[in-house]
Amino acid sequence: MFSRFLKYIIPPFVYRVFFRRIFYSNLKKVPLEKPLLFVGNHQNSFTDGMLVGSYLPQPIHFTMRADMFRNPVARFCLHELNVSPVYRIEEGLENVHKNLESFTAIYDILRKNGNFIMFSEGVCIQEKRLHKLRKGTARLAFGAEEKFGLDVHIVPVGINYTYPASFRKEVMINFHDSFSIRELKDIYIAHPAKALLSFNEKCYAGLLKEVIIVEDPKNDWLAEQLLVMARHDMVLPFFKWFFKNDDRRMMEKILTEKTNYLSKTSPEETELLNGKVKEYAGLLSSNGLKDENVARKLDWGWLRYFALIAGFPLVLAGFLSNLIPFIVPRSICNRLIKDPRFYSSAYIGSGTVLYLIYFPLVLILLSVFLGLTGFLLGLLVPVTGYLVLFYQEIFRERLNTLRFSIKSLTNKSLITDLENRRKEIHMVLENIKVV
Repeated sequence: MFSRFLKYIIPPFVYRVFFRRIFYSNLKKVPLEKPLLFVGNHQNSFTDGMLVGSYLPQPIHFTMRADMFRNPVARFCLHELNVSPVYRIEEGLENVHKNLESFTAIYDILRKNGNFIMFSEGVCIQEKRLHKLRKGTARLAFGAEEKFGLDVHIVPVGINYTYPASFRKEVMINFHDSFSIRELKDIYIAHPAKALLSFNEKCYAGLLKEVIIVEDPKNDWLAEQLLVMARHDMVLPFFKWFFKNDDRRMMEKILTEKTNYLSKTSPEETELLNGKVKEYAGLLSSNGLKDENVARKLDWGWLRYFALIAGFPLVLAGFLSNLIPFIVPRSICNRLIKDPRFYSSAYIGSGTVLYLIYFPLVLILLSVFLGLTGFLLGLLVPVTGYLVLFYQEIFRERLNTLRFSIKSLTNKSLITDLENRRKEIHMVLENIKVV
């Protein structure tokens, strides 16, 4: 009941606010009529599973480590959200046998062509890398086939964030081709241990193609700077927030693969590229400029300035009427959430609960004091609050553009130098041919 209610609230409203853009692609590859196990990489705690499942047509189910169920309140909420406990060795060997009960409940859902989102890495780490997959998902899938003859399909799904612990950033979710557990049935009958390994290898191979990976942590900074530059080259509709194509993820995937390849084949050239990017980024920073302005000139600049001036009264009203929802979730997370892996989940959770209380209260108060006019004004509160987010983006963009324009007039040689440095970095990347 609670999970169904949230499905009508979180995807169309909460995610629209928290994420600047969501790229959700290749759902057509998923055999939705089959019992499904989605196997995803894990970067962002509860948010990962909710994102994958929120846009599926059927109810989604999750598994979570059993220690999260210790608190009675948490246990109730997790059960309401269709979360099943899984006992790991870390929870104590004496508890692992309890997985029999958990697996039985999971099998009952799969028998009804239900689905589960599994994070087989077993750990949540906010970095652009994959970790070794554990065998629990494989055992679950083979058990469903062995006990009930279920044709469970496994769907690797890549979950990629620009900045997982930040507000108004982007996430890219892409579904890989599924495979049936029956493809490994003969191996399982002959060599169960080998079958578990083959299962993980197939999942890992699928995830490798879907997850944006920087293999060497030493290249994290370089890859991130190159990704930022590439994002500025890709022009997207300003107000559009939900995309069903995979172009953005593919762009980032190709770029990180080039970085990985160059690092493995030519450390010297990698160091040279790193030096070029550092010089370019340092020059931008020391002059208070942004790469986006070097990358391109935004169209309809005069209209953006007009929007800032004409829209100020409306946006000011929207900001003041939404001041509490703007401030409270951020303050809660900044003060209480020390682990960045839980920041997004806490922000989304606290913000959702707060607004579900705040908005009806504002609507009632305005209706009581101003009648029908107050009710209509109350309906505008979330709309104007949403517009504030875009206004802030336009304001920052126009401020950066103004600085750039002034610098173009006072120091044209600097702008020419930046443009040439940027082109040089692009040429290096274009010449990298991944074999």
